[in-house]
Amino acid sequence: MSACLEEVTVRDGAAVLTFRAARPAVTLSFIWLRDHCPCAQCLHPETRQRLSDTLAIAPDIGPRAMSLQEDGRILALEWPDGHASRFDARFLANLARDPQRLPVARELWDAAQLLRHPPEVSYESFMASDAVLLEALESLERCGLCWVEGVPGTPEATIAAAERIAYIRVTIFGGYYDFTGNLEHKDTAYTSLAIGPHTDGTYSFDAPGYQMFHCLAAQCTGGDSAFIDGFKIAAIMREHHPQDYDVLTSIAIPGQYRDHDRGVHLAAARPLFRLNERGELTQVSYNNHDRAPFLLPLEESRRFYRALGIFARLAADPMLQYRRRLLPGSVVFFDNWRLLHARDAYSGYRRLAGAYHNKEDIESRLRVLRRGANAANAA
Repeated sequence: MSACLEEVTVRDGAAVLTFRAARPAVTLSFIWLRDHCPCAQCLHPETRQRLSDTLAIAPDIGPRAMSLQEDGRILALEWPDGHASRFDARFLANLARDPQRLPVARELWDAAQLLRHPPEVSYESFMASDAVLLEALESLERCGLCWVEGVPGTPEATIAAAERIAYIRVTIFGGYYDFTGNLEHKDTAYTSLAIGPHTDGTYSFDAPGYQMFHCLAAQCTGGDSAFIDGFKIAAIMREHHPQDYDVLTSIAIPGQYRDHDRGVHLAAARPLFRLNERGELTQVSYNNHDRAPFLLPLEESRRFYRALGIFARLAADPMLQYRRRLLPGSVVFFDNWRLLHARDAYSGYRRLAGAYHNKEDIESRLRVLRRGANAANAA
C-alpha cells in the first residue's frame, strides 16, 4: 500500500506528520526538512549526493507555507527565501527505518535443523537468473550459508561463482586463493592438521564478511568440514549463561597474524560477541589459533576463561555442528561474521579454493536484487 499523509501540524517548531493506515507518526524539525530537500538544486539527481550547504541553514528556520498535495502523496513547503521543497510521502514514511539496516529474518539452527533443509541452488540457474541469485543471498542472510551445486571443478568456474555476487576481496592471501597443505602461508589452513571452530580475520580491523570454499580435489581420507551457527551459541549463552555472555560482549580479545619472512604482523581486537549501538549481536569473532597474548586483572581473567570455555564447548558440541565433506562441484558461501567453520585432519591430497567478500558488498547486492524483485512484482 502506498504511503499517504493524513495531516501535517506544527508543534515545538517541527512538523508532525500523520499517515493513513497503520503507520507511525513522524516528527521532523524544519532544519531537517530544509537540509533534506530533494530538489535537483539540493540533491544531485544522478549521484544522489547533497549539494546544499547544511551550515548555511538558519537553526530556527521555518517554512513560509506548508501543505499536503496530490491527496496526501506530497508534502510541500515554501521557505522564506522562496525555495520550494516537495517530499514524497513514501520517503517520509520510511524514515523510521534504519536506512543502513538490512532487514533479515534470521533462522538460528543446530545440526539436525540444517540437515533437514540445507539451502542450495544449482550453478546453472545461479549464474543465469537474478531470481535464483536473490534466493541464494536470502538463504545466506537467513541461515548464514548457501550451497551452489554443479559447479565445474576448475578455478575459472569457482571465480565466476564468486564474482557473480560481488568483487573478490584481496587480503594477505591474495584474492582468489587455491592451495594444498603446502605451508605456502604461515597458517594452519595450509597444512593437513585439524582446525578447530573459528572465524577468519580476527586479526583484521574489518574481518571478511563472507567466505567461499570449493574443494577442487579430495584424494584423501578425513578432512570433513563443520559449520556452526555462532548466533545460535550466543542465544544459548544469553539464556543459560547470561553473565558469561556479558563477559564475551565486553572484553576485547586480540588476534594476530605473523609472517616475518613476508614482513607481515597484523593485529586487531574486539569482543567475541560484538554488539551494535542497540545492543544487538552483529558479529561473532573467535579464533583460538590466532588469539594473541593479553593480560587482564586476575578476577576478570578468571571470568574470561570461564566464559570462553563455555563458548568453546558449545562450538565443539556435535549437536550444533553441521558436518559435510567438501567435494568438487559443491561451492559453499557462508557468513564469516556469524558462522564458525572447522576442518578435520586429513591424509592424502586435498586442493581447496576460496575467496572472501566484504560485508557491505553482499548487502548491497541483496538490496539491489530486492528492489528489482519488488518492482517486478508491483508491475
